[in-house]
Amino acid sequence: MKGGRKIHYEAGGNMKKNAGFAGFFSLVFLFFGVVQLCGQTPAVIEKTSGQIIGDACKSAVSNKRHVLLKFSAEWCPWCVDMKKIFQEKSIQEALKGFELVELDVGKRVMVGDKKTYEKNYDVMMKYCEKAFIPQLIVLDPEGKVVARLNPDDYEKKDPEGNDPEKLAKILLNHSLKP
Repeated sequence: MKGGRKIHYEAGGNMKKNAGFAGFFSLVFLFFGVVQLCGQTPAVIEKTSGQIIGDACKSAVSNKRHVLLKFSAEWCPWCVDMKKIFQEKSIQEALKGFELVELDVGKRVMVGDKKTYEKNYDVMMKYCEKAFIPQLIVLDPEGKVVARLNPDDYEKKDPEGNDPEKLAKILLNHSLKP
């Protein structure tokens, strides 16, 4: 067997080598069985928003793209509309020039006398000048802000909402050209 490890079972001496593998896998199955009986799942280590953005920037370097940060929340009607238009063909084409990072800010909360969001507020304020959603920020592959997209430039007035054609054009203007 070329390039791989051949496992050969023989009676006698090789059984001890193979017993190590069997013992290891038995322990793994036992662990997951005990965890399942306890009604718990193994802990999953989640990445921070900063790590996710860092990974997107690394990918942007190798793929010669910009990063598009999208701050939004499920309760926000403008965000829901933006989520819908992000499925449109013109937007999907424009997004090919970006590594997309979607960050949920959660609910709006008051901290003292200051309006804030329950999640990713510090990250939002690192890149944004004002705290509103949805918000789109273009970063270069090194993580520096290239553009803060102004909603007035891609909103439609009648009926209200986001205009996918206007937004696609703006995104294409900010994508890295091959």
